Amino acid sequence: MKGIVVGLIVFAFVVGGWAGGRTVIDQAGRTVVVPEHPERVASAFGVATAYLYALGAGDRVVGARYLGVPESPLARGVLARLDPGWEAKVFPGDVTAETLVALRADLVVGGTRHGKLADLLSDVGIPTVIYAAETFAGVREATQLTGEVLGREETSRRLVAFFDEVVAGAGQGGPTDALPRVLFVGTEPLRVAAVGMYQTQLLALAGGQPAAGDLAGAAWQNVSAEQILLWNPDVIVIASYGGVTPATFLDDPVFAALAAVRAGRVHKMPQLLFAWDNPIPESALGIVWLAELLHPGTRSSSLAEVATRFYREFYGVELTEGELAAIIGP
Repeated sequence: MKGIVVGLIVFAFVVGGWAGGRTVIDQAGRTVVVPEHPERVASAFGVATAYLYALGAGDRVVGARYLGVPESPLARGVLARLDPGWEAKVFPGDVTAETLVALRADLVVGGTRHGKLADLLSDVGIPTVIYAAETFAGVREATQLTGEVLGREETSRRLVAFFDEVVAGAGQGGPTDALPRVLFVGTEPLRVAAVGMYQTQLLALAGGQPAAGDLAGAAWQNVSAEQILLWNPDVIVIASYGGVTPATFLDDPVFAALAAVRAGRVHKMPQLLFAWDNPIPESALGIVWLAELLHPGTRSSSLAEVATRFYREFYGVELTEGELAAIIGP
C-alpha cells in the first residue's frame, strides 16, 4: 500500500505538468477539467471505449476494457486495422489506480460504478470522465461529451447528425397496437429484455413494440417458457452475444405455436466490433437492421449502404463486400 501511495504522489507531479485544459460536465453531472489535448487515454468501462474508437481516438488509447473482447476473426481483423496494438491494451480484470499510474494515463473514462476510482485519481491530478448512456438521448449526449473531451467536436456533431438521420428514416407511423410485437432475447432463450432496457428503446425507434411490455425493470429478466407463449411475439430478436440461435426456438417443439416461429421470424442481430444492442454509436446500425427486419422495403438506404458509410466516415475503415456479407448476409 505504501508503494501505491508513493507512486500516486509522484505521478501527481507528472500529470500536473500538462498546461491549460478544458472544462466538461460528464454524464454523472460532475464538472471535470481535462487536458486540452489528451494523449494517453485509459478506459475502465467498455461502453466508453466504444465512443473513443468511434471518434477515431484508438491511437490515444493506452489501456481499455472492451465490451466483450472481440472473438470473431472478422471483428478482430477490423479492430486491428483501427488499432494495431489493441490486444496489448486489454485490461484483464478490474482497473486499479496502480494500473492507471503505471500506464501514465492523462485521462481516464469510466462508468457510474467508478466513482471511488475517479475520486482517488482526482486527488492525484488524473481526471476521470464518467459515462452513463442508458438511453438513445444518452448516446447522443455521450457522443457530444467524447467530442468535447478529445477536442473532436466537429466529428461528434457529424456522428450525432448521423444518429438523427437514422432515426428519422427508421420509424413507422400508425397506431402502436398495429406495430409488430418483438421479443428481445439475451444470452439464454428464457432471458429477455425488460421494458426499461436500451434494447426496448431500439425496438421503438425501429417501428416495433415490445412483446414483453409488461415486464418491469431495466435489466435482463429470466422468465418461463409459458410466459413467452402467452406473449406470443410476432418476431423474436436474439442478441449477438451468447449461444442462443434461431434454431433454439425454431427446432424446439415447446415454441412451435409461437407466431414468430410459425412465420420463421426468429433472427440473431449481427455485429462487427461491439454488439449493436448496447448504448454505443454502433447501435445506430442496430436500429437500421431492426427497421429493415420489421418493415422490409420501406427504407431508402439499405443496411449495407448505411454500414459502409458509417465505418468509412467515423472509423476510417473501408469494408469489403465479403466483410459486409459476413456481417449482414449477401
